[in-house]
Amino acid sequence: MTHSLTPRRRDRWADWAVIGALVLALLLGSAVIALAQGQTSDYTNDAAGLALHYPQGWLMKPAEGLAFQAVDPNAGDFKTTFQVQTMPIAAGNSMTATLATALNNLSINRAQGQTAYRLFDLTEGAPVNAQPAMEATYAFVAASNDLFSQRMPVVVQGLDIAVPNGDQAVIFSLLASKERFAAAEQDFRRFVTATELR
Repeated sequence: MTHSLTPRRRDRWADWAVIGALVLALLLGSAVIALAQGQTSDYTNDAAGLALHYPQGWLMKPAEGLAFQAVDPNAGDFKTTFQVQTMPIAAGNSMTATLATALNNLSINRAQGQTAYRLFDLTEGAPVNAQPAMEATYAFVAASNDLFSQRMPVVVQGLDIAVPNGDQAVIFSLLASKERFAAAEQDFRRFVTATELR
């Protein structure tokens, strides 16, 4: 009887050892993925007074009028985009009203260049690095300029966050397809709070 129980006990210990090794491998794999997703690349724009930390693997895409722009190359037909630009602001006015004016001006410019542009909300946001902030949400339709393109137009959602920095407003923008917006917003807000304003 004793001899027949010993192999069963060994089998059970072996089973538990395999399960334990599998759980450990899964935990390590999750940790590696989380670490990789949290890695960033750095970019400094001395003229705009910005030190930025954007997701690693994204591509810098300089554009006129922007202090910074990077796109996610793996985001499908419409590339998820982070943008930063600055606008001069008047001293002496209420900061909330000043930032709201900056976002309204940006919205008017976007409406002239985007199809079916709609501004949804303009609200006071949570402070960013102890600075007041205003947020604007909007949407538009992005279609290819190529008349022979077989791609469907994409509904793009946008979020702007305006923060004061001396005599200018720094405006952070997120542009993402409707399907990717919710996931991208978390990374975007981390990007905004990690930015060093100089």
